[in-house]
Amino acid sequence: MWLEVVLLAVVQAVTEFLPVSSSGHLVIIPELFGWEDPMLTSITLAVVLHLGTGLALLAALWSDWRWLILGMLGNGPDVVVARRLSLSIIGSTLLIGVIAIPLRDVFIGLRDPMLAATLLVVFGVVLALADRFGHQASSLRSTSLSVWLLVGAAQIVSLIPGVSRSGIAMTVGRSLGVDRAAAARFSLLLMGPAVAGAGLMQLIDALQTDEMIGNVWLLVVGTLVAAVVGTLTVRWLLGFVERHSLGLFALYRVVVGVVVLVVLTWTGT
Repeated sequence: MWLEVVLLAVVQAVTEFLPVSSSGHLVIIPELFGWEDPMLTSITLAVVLHLGTGLALLAALWSDWRWLILGMLGNGPDVVVARRLSLSIIGSTLLIGVIAIPLRDVFIGLRDPMLAATLLVVFGVVLALADRFGHQASSLRSTSLSVWLLVGAAQIVSLIPGVSRSGIAMTVGRSLGVDRAAAARFSLLLMGPAVAGAGLMQLIDALQTDEMIGNVWLLVVGTLVAAVVGTLTVRWLLGFVERHSLGLFALYRVVVGVVVLVVLTWTGT
């Protein structure tokens, strides 16, 4: 099972930050390969892999976190901008928490491969349209607080596997005129508290499960792999969106979603 966990850790780390839905992939892959071990589809594994990507966000965006913290304290460059972004992140995180915590079991119940594949296609098309027709009007420093809060609030939809937390943030950001690089960076910053908060909450429950107790080293390796690959992915993504559109990710979503739907339908899964 080591190979499967490492593969899922790599998939989690790459898809968590790219706008292609990590939760959707984690639901679909075990189904396609017929992995029957409950550990591979457990919330416990999903939790520790999310903790790994949380560490990746901390490492890859360390200078950004430092700037935001100093800004909230009234120090560093562009204090007004840092405070605006910080308030947007805090406000969006609180809003998502208020909605997500009471409905946690509902969202867990939506972990269905067919639904995830369908949403990969639907939101892939929406991402492509938003990026194609959205204006490159505002940057990370010039975007208003209200726009950032709308981008952050849209993350609520991403609690459904197949949507993508970064994907919906980039989609809404681009549709509101935020430039591509700013939308991508803000989506990653926005993920930090959400990933860390959700991971720590679920970790408390997971620590009491047999999966956690009996597979400690397996889960540690998965976390470390997700952290390393995630750090590399974040740095690559920020460089990529400086020069290219989001069309590649939209195309990937549509192709993968359609293929999965065909396979699942053909096999009667």
